Amino acid sequence: MQSTRNDSIRRARRGFTITEAAAVAAVVAVAAAVTVPVFRRVGCSSMREQSMSQLATLAAAHAQYATDFNGRQFTACPDDLGAFGGDFAAYQAANGCIPTMTVGTRANGQTTTLGYGTGACGGTPDGGAFQVPLDFTTPSVARGSFRWMNVRQFNTYVGGRFYDQTFYAPDDPAMNRKVQRWINEGRDFEQNAQSGIVNSTYDYSPAAMYDPRVFGDGTPANAPQYQSPNAVASGQGYRSPSNAQCQYPSLKTRLLERHCMEPNLGMNPNVPGGETPYQWNHSYFARSYAAFFDGSVRLFTTGEAMTAQDRATRFPGGGQRLWISSSPFGHGFFGNIGHDWIVKTGVHYLTTNGIRGRDTLATQ
Repeated sequence: MQSTRNDSIRRARRGFTITEAAAVAAVVAVAAAVTVPVFRRVGCSSMREQSMSQLATLAAAHAQYATDFNGRQFTACPDDLGAFGGDFAAYQAANGCIPTMTVGTRANGQTTTLGYGTGACGGTPDGGAFQVPLDFTTPSVARGSFRWMNVRQFNTYVGGRFYDQTFYAPDDPAMNRKVQRWINEGRDFEQNAQSGIVNSTYDYSPAAMYDPRVFGDGTPANAPQYQSPNAVASGQGYRSPSNAQCQYPSLKTRLLERHCMEPNLGMNPNVPGGETPYQWNHSYFARSYAAFFDGSVRLFTTGEAMTAQDRATRFPGGGQRLWISSSPFGHGFFGNIGHDWIVKTGVHYLTTNGIRGRDTLATQ
């Protein structure tokens, strides 16, 4: 026994042999290869699963909304606004006050609304920029109802509150830390100078909220051109399409996690305030979850979208671009403030042919 103990002591003193060290290194390398990614996943896997579940809930809620509104998608502006050149004042003068979006009611009983308001009509002095699906007139500011899913007109299909956890991806700390207290307290809505109004983490596809002709007028066939919703025939450019018009329900996104969830690139220094994370289309390596029009939810990467665009344009005859590059936003949706120079995409936001188009291609 003593001899064995001394041998162990001597071995400990002299250290490992080269063979033993190599064996240990191999074991450590294998363990690291297996466990490090696991640790990375385990840390946020439950939150990612919750976000997937929330997107599925929202997709089901939108299906219910459609059954109540003749198959239509959510909209916050008049169908025939285009007949008035998109001018809310002219429309209001002819038709009376335009219903605004109700954000919510605070504990003190004050209700906040968002939308065109002037004179005797309540609302905000924004010219209706938050009620159109996406405001193309000021491309330096991403405004539009595509970011306001949690307003009263829709949140009654979820939990009836603006600040409901379902509208906020749990692994989006920049957004959640501003609203978590109110969510925990079950508040409908609160607002302070620091947080402002914190809209949903999830974005609608604004391209799918406009009449499809806005994102494809048929000229040329392999690269349809954007046209102003005010130029669509019969003034119907702002009319939200029905779900039945979706030709590729498993390939057209309805909702998307706006910020870069995987990897987390931190805050975008190009956005004033320093509290806005990079968006999904600000990095080629971004990995967010999306809900498609068939109700499915899956990981949808910026890389996949750009690869699909490349494949589509390589089809015989030139193919068809998956997103419009001729809108006031140009070749991408705020790609000029991206994290890396290789990302350039308008997918989800500027989908060619709108709801009738695709954001990706079938896996081959």
